[in-house]
Amino acid sequence: MNQKKNNTPWKEKHPAEKIGLLAGWAVIAAILWYWLTPGQSPPAEPPTNVIAQAQPPAAIHTFASTQALIDATQYLSQLDEAMAQGIHVLKANTLPELGDHSQVFKALLETGQAQFGRSVFEPLGRCSSAGIFANSWWQAQVSAARQGGTESIPGAIQSSLDAYKINHIECLKNAAPS
Repeated sequence: MNQKKNNTPWKEKHPAEKIGLLAGWAVIAAILWYWLTPGQSPPAEPPTNVIAQAQPPAAIHTFASTQALIDATQYLSQLDEAMAQGIHVLKANTLPELGDHSQVFKALLETGQAQFGRSVFEPLGRCSSAGIFANSWWQAQVSAARQGGTESIPGAIQSSLDAYKINHIECLKNAAPS
Protein backbone atom coordinates (compact mmCIF):
# COMPACT_ATOMS: atom_id res chain seq x y z
CA MET A 1 0.00 0.00 0.00
CA ASN A 2 2.94 2.26 0.17
CA GLN A 3 3.03 2.69 -3.57
CA LYS A 4 4.08 6.06 -4.83
CA LYS A 5 1.87 7.64 -7.51
CA ASN A 6 3.60 8.52 -10.71
CA ASN A 7 2.93 12.27 -10.83
CA THR A 8 5.10 13.64 -13.55
CA PRO A 9 5.06 17.43 -13.79
CA TRP A 10 3.30 18.87 -16.86
CA LYS A 11 6.53 20.31 -18.28
CA GLU A 12 8.22 16.92 -18.22
CA LYS A 13 5.38 15.03 -19.96
CA HIS A 14 5.83 13.84 -23.53
CA PRO A 15 3.84 15.88 -26.14
CA ALA A 16 1.71 12.83 -27.08
CA GLU A 17 0.82 12.36 -23.40
CA LYS A 18 -0.23 16.02 -23.15
CA ILE A 19 -2.39 15.73 -26.28
CA GLY A 20 -4.03 12.55 -24.96
CA LEU A 21 -4.84 14.17 -21.62
CA LEU A 22 -6.26 17.29 -23.27
CA ALA A 23 -8.32 15.21 -25.73
CA GLY A 24 -9.67 13.07 -22.88
CA TRP A 25 -10.69 16.11 -20.86
CA ALA A 26 -12.27 17.67 -23.97
CA VAL A 27 -14.37 14.53 -24.54
CA ILE A 28 -15.46 14.47 -20.89
CA ALA A 29 -16.37 18.17 -21.05
CA ALA A 30 -18.36 17.64 -24.27
CA ILE A 31 -20.30 14.73 -22.75
CA LEU A 32 -21.06 16.72 -19.60
CA TRP A 33 -22.12 19.72 -21.65
CA TYR A 34 -24.43 17.49 -23.77
CA TRP A 35 -26.05 15.92 -20.70
CA LEU A 36 -26.38 19.09 -18.64
CA THR A 37 -27.63 21.55 -21.24
CA PRO A 38 -31.34 21.32 -21.92
CA GLY A 39 -32.46 20.40 -25.43
CA GLN A 40 -35.44 22.11 -26.90
CA SER A 41 -37.60 23.48 -24.17
CA PRO A 42 -41.13 22.08 -24.25
CA PRO A 43 -43.70 24.47 -25.69
CA ALA A 44 -45.68 26.43 -23.14
CA GLU A 45 -48.96 25.57 -24.90
CA PRO A 46 -49.62 22.53 -27.03
CA PRO A 47 -50.34 23.38 -30.66
CA THR A 48 -54.04 23.80 -31.34
CA ASN A 49 -54.07 21.30 -34.20
CA VAL A 50 -52.92 18.55 -31.80
CA ILE A 51 -55.73 19.37 -29.37
CA ALA A 52 -58.32 19.16 -32.15
CA GLN A 53 -57.06 15.75 -33.26
CA ALA A 54 -56.78 14.33 -29.74
CA GLN A 55 -60.44 14.91 -28.92
CA PRO A 56 -62.92 13.22 -31.24
CA PRO A 57 -65.87 15.38 -32.17
CA ALA A 58 -69.05 14.96 -30.20
CA ALA A 59 -71.81 12.86 -31.72
CA ILE A 60 -74.64 14.65 -33.44
CA HIS A 61 -77.27 12.55 -31.65
CA THR A 62 -76.69 12.06 -27.94
CA PHE A 63 -80.21 11.14 -26.88
CA ALA A 64 -83.35 9.55 -28.28
CA SER A 65 -85.48 11.82 -30.40
CA THR A 66 -87.61 11.77 -33.50
CA GLN A 67 -84.72 13.11 -35.57
CA ALA A 68 -82.33 10.54 -34.09
CA LEU A 69 -84.76 7.78 -35.05
CA ILE A 70 -85.09 9.15 -38.60
CA ASP A 71 -81.31 9.38 -39.00
CA ALA A 72 -80.76 5.95 -37.44
CA THR A 73 -83.33 4.38 -39.77
CA GLN A 74 -81.72 6.04 -42.78
CA TYR A 75 -78.23 5.00 -41.64
CA LEU A 76 -79.27 1.39 -41.10
CA SER A 77 -80.94 1.35 -44.53
CA GLN A 78 -77.68 2.52 -46.08
CA LEU A 79 -75.83 -0.28 -44.29
CA ASP A 80 -78.40 -2.86 -45.46
CA GLU A 81 -78.09 -1.58 -49.01
CA ALA A 82 -74.28 -1.67 -48.90
CA MET A 83 -74.38 -5.24 -47.60
CA ALA A 84 -76.80 -6.30 -50.36
CA GLN A 85 -74.65 -4.63 -53.03
CA GLY A 86 -71.60 -6.27 -51.47
CA ILE A 87 -72.87 -9.71 -52.47
CA HIS A 88 -72.99 -8.61 -56.15
CA VAL A 89 -69.53 -7.04 -55.88
CA LEU A 90 -68.15 -10.26 -54.40
CA LYS A 91 -69.65 -12.31 -57.26
CA ALA A 92 -68.06 -9.97 -59.84
CA ASN A 93 -64.73 -10.42 -57.97
CA THR A 94 -62.90 -7.51 -59.58
CA LEU A 95 -60.27 -5.84 -57.49
CA PRO A 96 -61.23 -2.20 -58.23
CA GLU A 97 -64.88 -2.86 -57.32
CA LEU A 98 -63.88 -4.63 -54.10
CA GLY A 99 -61.67 -1.67 -53.14
CA ASP A 100 -64.36 0.87 -53.99
CA HIS A 101 -66.98 -1.01 -52.00
CA SER A 102 -64.60 -1.26 -49.03
CA GLN A 103 -64.40 2.54 -49.15
CA VAL A 104 -68.21 2.68 -49.03
CA PHE A 105 -68.18 0.68 -45.80
CA LYS A 106 -65.41 2.86 -44.38
CA ALA A 107 -67.39 6.02 -45.18
CA LEU A 108 -70.54 4.56 -43.63
CA LEU A 109 -68.58 3.60 -40.52
CA GLU A 110 -67.27 7.15 -40.16
CA THR A 111 -70.74 8.58 -40.75
CA GLY A 112 -72.20 6.38 -38.03
CA GLN A 113 -69.52 7.37 -35.54
CA ALA A 114 -70.02 11.06 -36.33
CA GLN A 115 -73.78 10.80 -35.87
CA PHE A 116 -74.08 8.39 -32.96
CA GLY A 117 -70.71 8.30 -31.19
CA ARG A 118 -67.71 6.01 -31.13
CA SER A 119 -68.63 3.75 -28.23
CA VAL A 120 -71.47 1.44 -27.27
CA PHE A 121 -71.43 3.24 -23.93
CA GLU A 122 -72.82 6.36 -25.55
CA PRO A 123 -76.63 6.56 -25.58
CA LEU A 124 -76.93 5.79 -29.31
CA GLY A 125 -73.63 3.98 -29.70
CA ARG A 126 -75.35 0.79 -30.83
CA CYS A 127 -76.05 2.53 -34.14
CA SER A 128 -72.37 3.10 -34.84
CA SER A 129 -71.67 -0.44 -33.59
CA ALA A 130 -74.00 -1.71 -36.31
CA GLY A 131 -71.70 0.03 -38.80
CA ILE A 132 -68.65 -1.56 -37.20
CA PHE A 133 -70.14 -5.04 -37.50
CA ALA A 134 -71.35 -4.42 -41.06
CA ASN A 135 -67.79 -3.45 -41.92
CA SER A 136 -66.47 -6.56 -40.13
CA TRP A 137 -68.93 -8.67 -42.10
CA TRP A 138 -67.67 -7.13 -45.35
CA GLN A 139 -64.01 -7.63 -44.44
CA ALA A 140 -64.67 -11.28 -43.53
CA GLN A 141 -66.49 -11.76 -46.87
CA VAL A 142 -63.59 -10.25 -48.84
CA SER A 143 -61.06 -12.32 -46.91
CA ALA A 144 -63.00 -15.52 -47.60
CA ALA A 145 -63.34 -14.62 -51.29
CA ARG A 146 -59.58 -14.16 -51.56
CA GLN A 147 -59.07 -17.58 -50.00
CA GLY A 148 -61.34 -19.40 -52.41
CA GLY A 149 -64.44 -19.20 -50.21
CA THR A 150 -62.79 -20.45 -47.03
CA GLU A 151 -63.00 -18.30 -43.91
CA SER A 152 -59.69 -17.76 -42.14
CA ILE A 153 -61.65 -17.73 -38.88
CA PRO A 154 -64.51 -20.22 -39.16
CA GLY A 155 -67.86 -18.58 -38.45
CA ALA A 156 -66.53 -14.99 -38.70
CA ILE A 157 -69.01 -13.99 -41.40
CA GLN A 158 -72.04 -15.33 -39.52
CA SER A 159 -70.78 -13.95 -36.21
CA SER A 160 -70.40 -10.44 -37.67
CA LEU A 161 -73.82 -10.70 -39.30
CA ASP A 162 -75.43 -11.79 -36.02
CA ALA A 163 -73.77 -8.93 -34.11
CA TYR A 164 -74.91 -6.52 -36.84
CA LYS A 165 -78.53 -7.68 -36.49
CA ILE A 166 -78.45 -7.33 -32.68
CA ASN A 167 -76.99 -3.81 -32.88
CA HIS A 168 -79.49 -2.92 -35.64
CA ILE A 169 -82.40 -3.78 -33.34
CA GLU A 170 -80.87 -2.07 -30.29
CA CYS A 171 -80.08 1.04 -32.33
CA LEU A 172 -83.71 1.51 -33.31
CA LYS A 173 -84.86 0.88 -29.74
CA ASN A 174 -82.40 3.37 -28.28
CA ALA A 175 -83.09 6.07 -30.90
CA ALA A 176 -86.88 5.97 -30.54
CA PRO A 177 -88.28 8.63 -28.21
CA SER A 178 -90.34 7.20 -25.37
